[in-house]
Amino acid sequence: MPVSIKSGIGANYLQTKLYKTLLDNFEPNLYFYEMGEKPMVEDGIGTVSWAKPSKLSVTAAGATLTEGVAPASTSFSYTVISTTPTQYGVFVEISDRLLKASPTKILANAGAEVGANLARIIDQVIQTTVNAGTNVIYGGAAANRAALGAGDIATSTKLRIAQVKLSAQDAPLIGGYYVGIAHPFVLGDLRGEANGAWIEFSKYTTPDKLFKGEIGAMHGVRLVSSSNVQTFASTVTVYPTLIMGKGAYGVTEWSSLETIYRPLGSGADPLNQVASVGAKVDFSAIRLRESAMVRLETAAAAY
Repeated sequence: MPVSIKSGIGANYLQTKLYKTLLDNFEPNLYFYEMGEKPMVEDGIGTVSWAKPSKLSVTAAGATLTEGVAPASTSFSYTVISTTPTQYGVFVEISDRLLKASPTKILANAGAEVGANLARIIDQVIQTTVNAGTNVIYGGAAANRAALGAGDIATSTKLRIAQVKLSAQDAPLIGGYYVGIAHPFVLGDLRGEANGAWIEFSKYTTPDKLFKGEIGAMHGVRLVSSSNVQTFASTVTVYPTLIMGKGAYGVTEWSSLETIYRPLGSGADPLNQVASVGAKVDFSAIRLRESAMVRLETAAAAY
């Protein structure tokens, strides 16, 4: 007997016997939302702004006073950085027959998958913003992305240069370190070096304060692994590794991730044939301090 389905659920789902323990979909570790500054947004606000004061750079000579003579004032200003929200949403439809015949908790399963999908989208949207940052280091001797070759993989030397750049720009630390979000292939290249710079997380002095998915540290950078890191298509596949200090970028929520269930008979469903479950979020991301982030772009070995 044919089975009425929605959203491409295969007919084999309703067999004579179905093993009721579902196979979980593997999900990547997601960090980009976690690492952003998150201001509270009140109802009725359509734009969120950060005010950045100008950094004074008066020299000792300029600050030297002459007795009885008033010095010239130093100019001071603010730069305002603003962002507005974009709404994202995903939903699936489930037929009445599938709901009634299903031997598993199909609504709960669908809701979990919708939420996981939207979480990956949020992570990717934030990456699109932060990966447009202006402080970039390239692997090997490459001067730009197009010049990267297959051998220009991540090295401890390049990671050290990124850490030194952040330190020289006085980028604030996160728990005593800078943090890098890297693809597993990039981390495999770094761990494969034989120079002893890699520190396993189990050897930290404070191993109880790990980020989820953190696998080690190198040259003052704590490294976390995410397969959801977006790559760039170029002469080779380019893997960006974002190394950052505190307050590098911000993420704002006008509405938190919301799960929405519409039962059979909702909307244009005169015969109560379709239910749906979905999720939506209203948010944005923005770079706040270019000097608090460095992007390392490299190739990666084939694993």
